[in-house]
Amino acid sequence: MTKLQEWCRQQFVRYFPAETRHQFIRYLITGFSSFGLEYSLFYLFYRGVRMPYLWANTLVMTIVFWFNFLMNRYWTFKSKQKLRKQLPLYGLIFFFNIGVSNLLMYLLAEKMSISPLISKVLAMGFIVMWTFTIYRKVIYKD
Repeated sequence: MTKLQEWCRQQFVRYFPAETRHQFIRYLITGFSSFGLEYSLFYLFYRGVRMPYLWANTLVMTIVFWFNFLMNRYWTFKSKQKLRKQLPLYGLIFFFNIGVSNLLMYLLAEKMSISPLISKVLAMGFIVMWTFTIYRKVIYKD
């Protein structure tokens, strides 16, 4: 191993300890499960029920809210904090995420003519990028 590789490995281990790496892997597993559930329900409501895509998005995010919250609380972050402290914070992030998701989907679908089915995936990807840090540092910190 070269000196540069060893230095990079040391920095990685220093800034991303084993528990953080394990949390992130659990977060990804929860996230992919949530993605499958959320996107399947979105497809069902948007295509099957013919619900307007922003309504379908809001409904589906509300349904998946509880799955995400409970999986992240008990499995991903193994939090011991009081529920009454975490739930309001998670709710604030949830409402913010609905707003961001609907705004992105609207801009992508209406202004850029991207299918709502693709817009949904792009909006979900955007939200996932920043929520791990917020969940870990604010909501599920012990």
